[in-house]
Amino acid sequence: MRRILVICAVVVGAVVLIAAALTAYAFFNLSSIVARNEKRILARVSDELGRRVDVGKIQAQMGWGVSVEVSGLKIADDSSFSAEPFLAANEVSIKVEFIPLLRGAAKVTRLELIKPDIRIVMNARGDLNLSTIGSSPDDVRRETSKAERSRRAKKRSSLADLSIKALSIEDGGIYFNDLSEKMAPIRVRHLDFGATNFNPASEFDVATKFAFQGEEQNVDVSGKLGPLLEQGVLDAPGIPVDLKLKLDSILLDRVRPLADVGSEIPPGLSIPDPVSVSGTVRGSFGKLAIALSTDLSGDRVAYAALFNKPAGTAMTVNANGIWAEQLEIASVNLKLSDLELTASRFSGGGPQPLSAQIDSNSFNLANLSPMINAAAGYGVAGMGEIHGTAKLDINAPAMDGTVTLKQVAVKPGPSWPGAISDLNGRIRFSDGLEVIEPTSFTLGSGHAILEGRVESISPLKASYALKADSVKPAQIFAFGGRQPGDVINQLAVKGTADGEITSPRISATIQSTDGSLENVSYRNLDLTAAYLNGRASARPLNVDVFGGSLTAEADAVFGAAPTFNLTLVMKNLNVEQALRSQNIDAASTVHGFLTGNVAASGSGADWNRIKPTLRGSGRVAIANGKLVGVNIAADAVNAVAAAPGVSQLVNVAFRSSHRGVLVDPDTELQSASMSYQQVGPRFTTHDLHAQSPDYSITGDGWFDMGKNISMRADIRFTLGLQVAIPITVTGKLPGVRVLPDVPTLAERLAMGAINAPGDIIRGGVNAVGSMVGAGPSAGSSIPSIPNPMNALKKLMP
Repeated sequence: MRRILVICAVVVGAVVLIAAALTAYAFFNLSSIVARNEKRILARVSDELGRRVDVGKIQAQMGWGVSVEVSGLKIADDSSFSAEPFLAANEVSIKVEFIPLLRGAAKVTRLELIKPDIRIVMNARGDLNLSTIGSSPDDVRRETSKAERSRRAKKRSSLADLSIKALSIEDGGIYFNDLSEKMAPIRVRHLDFGATNFNPASEFDVATKFAFQGEEQNVDVSGKLGPLLEQGVLDAPGIPVDLKLKLDSILLDRVRPLADVGSEIPPGLSIPDPVSVSGTVRGSFGKLAIALSTDLSGDRVAYAALFNKPAGTAMTVNANGIWAEQLEIASVNLKLSDLELTASRFSGGGPQPLSAQIDSNSFNLANLSPMINAAAGYGVAGMGEIHGTAKLDINAPAMDGTVTLKQVAVKPGPSWPGAISDLNGRIRFSDGLEVIEPTSFTLGSGHAILEGRVESISPLKASYALKADSVKPAQIFAFGGRQPGDVINQLAVKGTADGEITSPRISATIQSTDGSLENVSYRNLDLTAAYLNGRASARPLNVDVFGGSLTAEADAVFGAAPTFNLTLVMKNLNVEQALRSQNIDAASTVHGFLTGNVAASGSGADWNRIKPTLRGSGRVAIANGKLVGVNIAADAVNAVAAAPGVSQLVNVAFRSSHRGVLVDPDTELQSASMSYQQVGPRFTTHDLHAQSPDYSITGDGWFDMGKNISMRADIRFTLGLQVAIPITVTGKLPGVRVLPDVPTLAERLAMGAINAPGDIIRGGVNAVGSMVGAGPSAGSSIPSIPNPMNALKKLMP
């Protein structure tokens, strides 16, 4: 902007100098001697300007004044700056009062340049090609030192005798090139300029319009300049300036390549829509005080990946600065929705990151957070306030200061039932370090305190600590169909976060005194967990549940169909409580206390989806167990007793000595153990062993979570029988069918496995096929079955 103003001012000075020369030229062309003396007159004007002057044609007319029309005007540039013409104009019109001419004075009433092209060049020392106008080449060569140039600058200017009532430029162009910069030259097109009551020794009015970055005039400058001379000496940096300006349809990307201005624009700033700017410029050309304002409400504005304002959001910017040797921004006032932010004490710029003191009012985060990429989508609300020094580095933006948060609420997404509210705290930033001071907030219906420390954002390196009196996941989390009764009491979390900010690796130790999750009541939860890219691990998890303890290591992958792998070490878990907590039907049938090692895997968002995917293995033992509603031993004895020929095996004495076993409605399991393989809800075992005070059972088969069972077993009583009774157990608990294993029993009889009289053995073989159950336990049944052992009769004695 300063360059444009300097250009305009320089053009005014150049035009005035040229006007003086042209006026002198017109003065010498007042009669018919012009044609005969044109070369001499041009030589004199060239000598006055110190530049070669060429014209195409000169015409003079006399009236109340003298009018001179010049076409094809060209004024050469200083050869040390450029070989191109300094000024080239299609037409120049000069009107001079006649009477003063008679006294030897030239009073110009109008000077008009039609379609001039003006080239302004600044060398590496900061000298303009205008500075040598009025000096001969020999003078310029002699002025080798700054002191000599300074003495020359104090020489009385020929402008002192010049007065122009009206000065104008029509459809001109300006080319400005700073040879010390690598930026693109500034080009101004379609310049219209007007000055009235011009007098170099006093203030005068100016107005100009020109096209910048295009073909349509979009810059309008008006105000006052001058006086140009101080005690008759031209001092360009000291010329007073008081101008108003307005710029329309300015595109930021077209400003970036410009010298001086472009280097001050932060690289991450993007404004793709046209911008309008208005302001004032006051002071002197050597030190301009600039005040600019713009309304960006209708524009899209973004900064790197941090900020993105859509069109239609209220935003205004007011900036003040001083432009002397370089642009120094004094302050910037930003209004964005209800945020009022002031930036002051600027430093840096160009190749160095721009930094400034930042201070804001207390503003509503709900209006601002949708425009901050890191906060968008989290429903941030509440009040915030910022104070500190910010560095606008596109690669690593930083801040030294504080952000104060009051009554803040955060909701991770529209489908989440709730999240953080009533957050109050302060974040301190210092030398790239962020410290979250103890910050209180409400987490669902509970209360929590968070502390944290962020040493780096990219890559992320942070630590945190959270304490909460009570957390109800169903009030916070949207996934997993959380149980309304889930609660985590006296939660304490400590951990770290590192890696990429978009996919951080999070690790934590989690402790809780007691609570309930997925209908599982627990105590003394102690968990070391980690999370990365949708994968979570717990290594280890220690917790007291179901009256016992559990140690687990688990891995889970979250998504539409979550998957998991886990290993468990169980000690004295109440089986009935465990099954009932997950609504498994077997809870009413299987009781006892479980100890063992288990490995399992599966996938699904809830238990019904998980069950068919389960795979696992393990070894477990149950103490003080019971199968409620079915007495496997009693059903087996009753079945044997009902079989003709073998009923004598279960005599009155046996029944009397085992009366307690036979009348018990349940299967008592003093201890039981097995190893198993799991596929879906089914468990298969080949080494089931159960022990009660009166008998033991060994078995081979399967059972499932739906209480279905298919098992082959041997029952061996402690007293009375020296043989294991083979049985099959099938059906659904508690209404299972318990049958003697007929083929195995017949084989044992035939081989003499039972020490009994021969008629008993023969009778047993003849009758085994027609056995009918008598007196089964509640819910069980013993149907008649065909005799598959007829072929064995020939083996009997």
